[in-house]
Amino acid sequence: MTDHDIQVLCVGITAGADLMLLVQLFFARLDDRRDRKALLAAQAKLKAAEEGAAA
Repeated sequence: MTDHDIQVLCVGITAGADLMLLVQLFFARLDDRRDRKALLAAQAKLKAAEEGAAA
């Protein structure tokens, strides 16, 4: 392999790794949003149950 081939290979690997990190960050952010929605729904349900028990 020539130096140019090795450089192209390294750039390709680096670009692929960067792309995979961006994909992971994007889906982690979506997952966090779903977790927050589920948490808010659970808190609302708990609050409703507490108010029902107090009444």
